[in-house]
Amino acid sequence: MPKIADIVNPERAQLAHFKAKNKQLERELKKLLEDRGKHAEMFADLHRAIPALEPYPRIPIMPTKDSKTKVAAVVKASDWQIGEVIRAEETEGFGKFNFALAEKRVFQLGQKLLDWTDMHRRAGFNIPELHVFSEADLVSGNIHYELEVTNEFPAPIAAEKAGYLMAEFVARLAPHFTKVVVWEISADNHGRFTRKNQAKQGALNNWSRIAHVFANGRLEKHKNVFPVLGEGTKLLADVMGKKFLLSHGHHIMGQMGIPYYGMSRDKAREATKRMNTNKKFDYISIGHWHVPAIVEGNILVNGNLPGTTEFDHMQGRSGPPSQVSFMVHPVHGLFDWTAWKL
Repeated sequence: MPKIADIVNPERAQLAHFKAKNKQLERELKKLLEDRGKHAEMFADLHRAIPALEPYPRIPIMPTKDSKTKVAAVVKASDWQIGEVIRAEETEGFGKFNFALAEKRVFQLGQKLLDWTDMHRRAGFNIPELHVFSEADLVSGNIHYELEVTNEFPAPIAAEKAGYLMAEFVARLAPHFTKVVVWEISADNHGRFTRKNQAKQGALNNWSRIAHVFANGRLEKHKNVFPVLGEGTKLLADVMGKKFLLSHGHHIMGQMGIPYYGMSRDKAREATKRMNTNKKFDYISIGHWHVPAIVEGNILVNGNLPGTTEFDHMQGRSGPPSQVSFMVHPVHGLFDWTAWKL
Protein backbone atom coordinates (compact mmCIF):
# COMPACT_ATOMS: atom_id res chain seq x y z
CA MET A 1 0.00 0.00 0.00
CA PRO A 2 1.36 3.46 -0.89
CA LYS A 3 1.90 5.85 1.96
CA ILE A 4 -0.52 8.78 2.36
CA ALA A 5 2.42 11.19 2.18
CA ASP A 6 3.42 9.70 -1.17
CA ILE A 7 -0.08 10.16 -2.55
CA VAL A 8 -0.13 13.76 -1.37
CA ASN A 9 3.42 14.41 -2.61
CA PRO A 10 4.38 12.03 -5.43
CA GLU A 11 7.53 14.08 -6.10
CA ARG A 12 8.91 12.91 -2.74
CA ALA A 13 8.51 9.24 -3.70
CA GLN A 14 10.14 9.89 -7.06
CA LEU A 15 13.05 11.68 -5.37
CA ALA A 16 13.53 8.75 -2.99
CA HIS A 17 13.58 6.36 -5.97
CA PHE A 18 16.24 8.38 -7.79
CA LYS A 19 18.36 8.64 -4.62
CA ALA A 20 18.28 4.86 -4.22
CA LYS A 21 19.12 4.38 -7.91
CA ASN A 22 22.00 6.84 -7.62
CA LYS A 23 23.46 4.93 -4.65
CA GLN A 24 23.22 1.68 -6.61
CA LEU A 25 25.05 3.22 -9.59
CA GLU A 26 27.71 4.66 -7.29
CA ARG A 27 28.34 1.18 -5.85
CA GLU A 28 28.60 -0.31 -9.36
CA LEU A 29 30.98 2.44 -10.48
CA LYS A 30 33.15 1.96 -7.40
CA LYS A 31 33.42 -1.79 -8.10
CA LEU A 32 34.17 -1.13 -11.78
CA LEU A 33 37.00 1.26 -10.88
CA GLU A 34 38.36 -1.19 -8.31
CA ASP A 35 38.38 -4.01 -10.88
CA ARG A 36 40.07 -1.78 -13.43
CA GLY A 37 42.70 -0.80 -10.86
CA LYS A 38 43.36 -4.45 -10.05
CA HIS A 39 43.83 -5.23 -13.76
CA ALA A 40 46.22 -2.27 -14.22
CA GLU A 41 48.25 -3.30 -11.16
CA MET A 42 48.44 -6.93 -12.30
CA PHE A 43 49.59 -5.94 -15.82
CA ALA A 44 52.23 -3.60 -14.37
CA ASP A 45 53.54 -6.40 -12.12
CA LEU A 46 53.64 -8.77 -15.08
CA HIS A 47 55.50 -6.25 -17.20
CA ARG A 48 58.14 -5.75 -14.50
CA ALA A 49 58.63 -9.50 -14.03
CA ILE A 50 59.20 -10.34 -17.72
CA PRO A 51 62.85 -10.62 -18.85
CA ALA A 52 63.49 -8.46 -21.91
CA LEU A 53 64.91 -9.97 -25.09
CA GLU A 54 68.26 -8.70 -26.33
CA PRO A 55 67.79 -7.25 -29.83
CA TYR A 56 69.24 -9.09 -32.80
CA PRO A 57 71.96 -7.25 -34.79
CA ARG A 58 70.56 -4.59 -37.12
CA ILE A 59 70.60 -5.41 -40.84
CA PRO A 60 71.47 -2.49 -43.16
CA ILE A 61 68.49 -1.60 -45.33
CA MET A 62 69.22 -1.70 -49.03
CA PRO A 63 69.28 1.87 -50.45
CA THR A 64 66.83 2.50 -53.28
CA LYS A 65 67.40 4.82 -56.22
CA ASP A 66 64.14 4.20 -58.06
CA SER A 67 61.68 5.58 -55.50
CA LYS A 68 61.88 8.22 -52.79
CA THR A 69 58.28 7.57 -51.75
CA LYS A 70 58.15 5.47 -48.62
CA VAL A 71 55.78 2.51 -48.41
CA ALA A 72 55.09 0.25 -45.44
CA ALA A 73 54.82 -3.51 -45.08
CA VAL A 74 51.90 -4.83 -43.02
CA VAL A 75 51.36 -8.30 -41.57
CA LYS A 76 48.14 -9.43 -39.92
CA ALA A 77 48.78 -11.73 -36.93
CA SER A 78 45.61 -13.17 -35.45
CA ASP A 79 43.80 -16.37 -34.51
CA TRP A 80 46.94 -18.17 -33.38
CA GLN A 81 44.87 -19.95 -30.69
CA ILE A 82 47.95 -21.11 -28.79
CA GLY A 83 47.14 -24.07 -26.57
CA GLU A 84 44.71 -25.77 -28.92
CA VAL A 85 45.51 -29.30 -30.03
CA ILE A 86 44.22 -30.68 -33.34
CA ARG A 87 44.91 -34.37 -33.95
CA ALA A 88 45.39 -35.57 -37.51
CA GLU A 89 43.68 -38.83 -36.54
CA GLU A 90 40.47 -36.91 -35.88
CA THR A 91 40.55 -34.88 -39.12
CA GLU A 92 41.66 -37.59 -41.58
CA GLY A 93 44.89 -35.61 -41.93
CA PHE A 94 43.16 -32.39 -43.07
CA GLY A 95 44.31 -30.59 -39.92
CA LYS A 96 46.99 -30.87 -37.26
CA PHE A 97 48.09 -28.36 -34.62
CA ASN A 98 50.02 -27.97 -31.38
CA PHE A 99 52.47 -25.45 -29.96
CA ALA A 100 55.49 -26.94 -31.75
CA LEU A 101 53.67 -26.53 -35.08
CA ALA A 102 52.58 -23.01 -34.09
CA GLU A 103 56.22 -22.00 -33.55
CA LYS A 104 57.25 -23.56 -36.86
CA ARG A 105 54.48 -21.77 -38.76
CA VAL A 106 55.08 -18.37 -37.14
CA PHE A 107 58.82 -18.48 -37.85
CA GLN A 108 58.09 -19.66 -41.39
CA LEU A 109 55.79 -16.65 -41.78
CA GLY A 110 58.56 -14.36 -40.54
CA GLN A 111 61.05 -15.68 -43.09
CA LYS A 112 58.49 -15.40 -45.90
CA LEU A 113 57.87 -11.77 -44.92
CA LEU A 114 61.58 -10.94 -45.00
CA ASP A 115 62.03 -12.60 -48.42
CA TRP A 116 58.90 -10.83 -49.71
CA THR A 117 60.13 -7.44 -48.43
CA ASP A 118 63.58 -8.02 -49.92
CA MET A 119 61.97 -8.80 -53.29
CA HIS A 120 60.11 -5.48 -53.22
CA ARG A 121 63.24 -3.58 -52.19
CA ARG A 122 65.20 -5.11 -55.04
CA ALA A 123 62.42 -3.95 -57.36
CA GLY A 124 63.03 -0.39 -56.16
CA PHE A 125 60.52 0.11 -53.33
CA ASN A 126 61.56 2.14 -50.29
CA ILE A 127 60.23 0.15 -47.29
CA PRO A 128 61.49 1.50 -43.94
CA GLU A 129 58.47 0.52 -41.82
CA LEU A 130 56.67 -2.64 -40.76
CA HIS A 131 53.25 -2.59 -39.12
CA VAL A 132 51.99 -5.68 -37.27
CA PHE A 133 48.21 -5.89 -36.86
CA SER A 134 47.88 -8.19 -33.85
CA GLU A 135 44.13 -8.81 -33.96
CA ALA A 136 43.56 -11.18 -31.02
CA ASP A 137 42.48 -14.79 -30.43
CA LEU A 138 46.13 -15.42 -29.59
CA VAL A 139 45.09 -18.04 -27.02
CA SER A 140 42.75 -21.04 -27.33
CA GLY A 141 41.16 -20.22 -23.96
CA ASN A 142 38.48 -21.97 -21.94
CA ILE A 143 35.30 -20.77 -23.63
CA HIS A 144 34.13 -24.31 -24.43
CA TYR A 145 34.28 -27.41 -22.24
CA GLU A 146 35.99 -29.42 -24.98
CA LEU A 147 38.80 -26.83 -25.09
CA GLU A 148 39.21 -26.89 -21.31
CA VAL A 149 39.78 -30.64 -21.30
CA THR A 150 41.81 -30.96 -24.53
CA ASN A 151 44.05 -27.84 -24.55
CA GLU A 152 47.77 -28.58 -24.53
CA PHE A 153 48.27 -26.49 -21.39
CA PRO A 154 46.19 -24.20 -19.12
CA ALA A 155 45.17 -20.76 -20.36
CA PRO A 156 47.72 -18.79 -18.26
CA ILE A 157 50.58 -20.85 -19.71
CA ALA A 158 49.09 -20.48 -23.20
CA ALA A 159 49.01 -16.68 -22.75
CA GLU A 160 52.64 -16.69 -21.64
CA LYS A 161 53.72 -18.82 -24.61
CA ALA A 162 51.67 -16.72 -27.06
CA GLY A 163 53.29 -13.54 -25.74
CA TYR A 164 56.77 -14.98 -25.97
CA LEU A 165 56.09 -16.26 -29.48
CA MET A 166 54.75 -12.87 -30.61
CA ALA A 167 57.80 -11.15 -29.14
CA GLU A 168 60.21 -13.52 -30.88
CA PHE A 169 58.32 -13.08 -34.17
CA VAL A 170 58.62 -9.27 -33.96
CA ALA A 171 62.22 -9.41 -32.69
CA ARG A 172 63.33 -11.41 -35.73
CA LEU A 173 61.70 -8.90 -38.08
CA ALA A 174 62.77 -5.71 -36.28
CA PRO A 175 66.43 -5.61 -37.45
CA HIS A 176 65.28 -5.39 -41.08
CA PHE A 177 63.22 -2.20 -40.63
CA THR A 178 63.86 1.30 -39.31
CA LYS A 179 60.54 1.28 -37.43
CA VAL A 180 58.11 -1.47 -36.35
CA VAL A 181 54.68 -0.57 -34.97
CA VAL A 182 52.64 -3.32 -33.29
CA TRP A 183 48.92 -2.44 -33.17
CA GLU A 184 47.36 -4.66 -30.50
CA ILE A 185 43.70 -5.63 -30.25
CA SER A 186 42.91 -7.80 -27.21
CA ALA A 187 39.09 -7.97 -27.14
CA ASP A 188 38.10 -11.27 -28.74
CA ASN A 189 36.09 -14.42 -28.17
CA HIS A 190 38.66 -17.16 -27.48
CA GLY A 191 40.66 -15.17 -24.94
CA ARG A 192 37.81 -13.87 -22.84
CA PHE A 193 37.68 -14.73 -19.13
CA THR A 194 33.87 -14.79 -19.15
CA ARG A 195 31.43 -17.22 -20.76
CA LYS A 196 29.78 -14.42 -22.75
CA ASN A 197 31.53 -11.77 -24.82
CA GLN A 198 32.09 -8.47 -23.05
CA ALA A 199 31.82 -4.95 -24.42
CA LYS A 200 32.84 -3.26 -21.17
CA GLN A 201 36.42 -4.23 -20.31
CA GLY A 202 36.42 -6.80 -23.10
CA ALA A 203 40.02 -5.88 -23.94
CA LEU A 204 41.11 -6.00 -20.29
CA ASN A 205 39.41 -9.14 -19.01
CA ASN A 206 41.15 -11.27 -21.59
CA TRP A 207 44.06 -13.69 -22.11
CA SER A 208 45.08 -11.93 -25.33
CA ARG A 209 45.70 -8.82 -23.21
CA ILE A 210 48.02 -10.87 -20.99
CA ALA A 211 49.82 -12.20 -24.08
CA HIS A 212 50.32 -8.67 -25.38
CA VAL A 213 51.70 -7.53 -22.01
CA PHE A 214 54.18 -10.44 -22.09
CA ALA A 215 55.20 -9.57 -25.65
CA ASN A 216 55.67 -5.88 -24.89
CA GLY A 217 57.78 -6.64 -21.84
CA ARG A 218 60.01 -8.94 -23.90
CA LEU A 219 60.43 -6.23 -26.56
CA GLU A 220 61.26 -3.42 -24.16
CA LYS A 221 64.92 -3.17 -25.28
CA HIS A 222 63.99 -2.95 -28.96
CA LYS A 223 64.20 0.82 -29.50
CA ASN A 224 62.70 0.67 -33.00
CA VAL A 225 59.61 -1.31 -31.88
CA PHE A 226 56.55 0.69 -30.78
CA PRO A 227 53.59 -1.27 -29.31
CA VAL A 228 50.15 0.37 -29.29
CA LEU A 229 48.02 -1.56 -26.80
CA GLY A 230 44.32 -0.96 -27.51
CA GLU A 231 42.00 -0.38 -24.57
CA GLY A 232 38.71 -1.17 -26.31
CA THR A 233 37.16 -3.43 -28.90
CA LYS A 234 38.42 -1.29 -31.81
CA LEU A 235 41.61 0.57 -32.66
CA LEU A 236 42.34 3.06 -35.46
CA ALA A 237 45.80 2.46 -36.93
CA ASP A 238 47.67 4.94 -39.13
CA VAL A 239 49.89 3.39 -41.81
CA MET A 240 51.50 5.87 -44.19
CA GLY A 241 48.54 8.23 -43.72
CA LYS A 242 45.99 5.51 -44.51
CA LYS A 243 43.61 4.68 -41.67
CA PHE A 244 42.82 1.06 -40.76
CA LEU A 245 39.99 0.33 -38.31
CA LEU A 246 41.11 -2.78 -36.42
CA SER A 247 38.98 -5.21 -34.42
CA HIS A 248 38.93 -8.95 -33.92
CA GLY A 249 35.67 -9.29 -35.88
CA HIS A 250 33.68 -11.44 -33.45
CA HIS A 251 31.08 -8.68 -33.07
CA ILE A 252 29.85 -9.35 -36.63
CA MET A 253 26.95 -11.76 -36.41
CA GLY A 254 26.65 -14.56 -38.94
CA GLN A 255 25.28 -18.00 -39.63
CA MET A 256 25.59 -20.58 -42.40
CA GLY A 257 29.10 -19.50 -43.36
CA ILE A 258 31.07 -16.27 -43.58
CA PRO A 259 28.77 -13.21 -43.17
CA TYR A 260 29.89 -11.03 -46.06
CA TYR A 261 26.65 -9.03 -45.84
CA GLY A 262 27.19 -8.61 -42.10
CA MET A 263 30.69 -7.25 -42.75
CA SER A 264 29.23 -4.81 -45.27
CA ARG A 265 26.61 -3.57 -42.82
CA ASP A 266 29.23 -3.22 -40.08
CA LYS A 267 31.34 -1.06 -42.40
CA ALA A 268 28.35 1.11 -43.27
CA ARG A 269 27.49 1.68 -39.61
CA GLU A 270 31.07 2.58 -38.76
CA ALA A 271 31.32 4.96 -41.73
CA THR A 272 28.11 6.70 -40.70
CA LYS A 273 29.18 6.95 -37.05
CA ARG A 274 32.54 8.48 -37.96
CA MET A 275 31.30 11.06 -40.47
CA ASN A 276 32.42 14.61 -39.68
CA THR A 277 34.94 13.36 -37.12
CA ASN A 278 38.70 12.77 -37.11
CA LYS A 279 38.10 9.02 -36.76
CA LYS A 280 37.33 8.17 -40.38
CA PHE A 281 38.90 5.08 -41.92
CA ASP A 282 40.06 3.84 -45.33
CA TYR A 283 40.03 0.11 -44.51
CA ILE A 284 38.53 -2.26 -41.96
CA SER A 285 40.86 -5.03 -40.76
CA ILE A 286 39.58 -8.10 -38.88
CA GLY A 287 40.38 -11.70 -38.06
CA HIS A 288 38.03 -14.27 -36.48
CA TRP A 289 36.62 -15.78 -39.68
CA HIS A 290 39.77 -17.81 -40.48
CA VAL A 291 39.60 -17.35 -44.27
CA PRO A 292 41.80 -14.70 -45.98
CA ALA A 293 39.63 -12.36 -48.05
CA ILE A 294 39.16 -8.80 -49.29
CA VAL A 295 35.46 -7.93 -49.06
CA GLU A 296 34.08 -4.95 -51.02
CA GLY A 297 37.59 -3.73 -51.72
CA ASN A 298 38.43 -2.50 -48.22
CA ILE A 299 37.38 -5.09 -45.61
CA LEU A 300 40.50 -7.15 -44.91
CA VAL A 301 39.98 -10.60 -43.35
CA ASN A 302 42.83 -12.69 -41.96
CA GLY A 303 43.36 -16.45 -41.93
CA ASN A 304 44.28 -18.52 -38.88
CA LEU A 305 47.28 -20.47 -37.61
CA PRO A 306 45.73 -23.86 -36.65
CA GLY A 307 44.04 -24.56 -40.01
CA THR A 308 41.28 -27.16 -40.19
CA THR A 309 39.85 -28.08 -36.78
CA GLU A 310 37.86 -31.14 -35.80
CA PHE A 311 34.71 -29.00 -35.88
CA ASP A 312 35.55 -27.78 -39.41
CA HIS A 313 36.11 -31.36 -40.48
CA MET A 314 32.78 -32.45 -38.99
CA GLN A 315 31.03 -29.65 -40.91
CA GLY A 316 32.70 -30.53 -44.22
CA ARG A 317 34.96 -27.45 -44.18
CA SER A 318 38.71 -27.30 -44.71
CA GLY A 319 41.26 -24.52 -45.00
CA PRO A 320 45.05 -24.36 -44.71
CA PRO A 321 46.74 -22.41 -41.92
CA SER A 322 47.44 -18.91 -43.25
CA GLN A 323 48.22 -15.29 -42.39
CA VAL A 324 48.09 -12.21 -44.58
CA SER A 325 50.49 -9.43 -45.53
CA PHE A 326 50.32 -6.46 -47.88
CA MET A 327 52.01 -3.16 -48.74
CA VAL A 328 50.61 0.35 -48.16
CA HIS A 329 51.41 3.34 -50.38
CA PRO A 330 50.64 6.83 -48.98
CA VAL A 331 48.67 7.76 -52.13
CA HIS A 332 47.50 4.54 -53.76
CA GLY A 333 46.83 2.59 -50.56
CA LEU A 334 46.92 -1.19 -50.33
CA PHE A 335 48.76 -3.33 -52.88
CA ASP A 336 50.25 -6.82 -53.18
CA TRP A 337 47.78 -8.57 -50.87
CA THR A 338 49.36 -11.95 -50.09
CA ALA A 339 47.82 -14.84 -48.15
CA TRP A 340 50.69 -17.01 -46.93
CA LYS A 341 49.88 -20.71 -46.64
CA LEU A 342 51.74 -22.12 -43.65
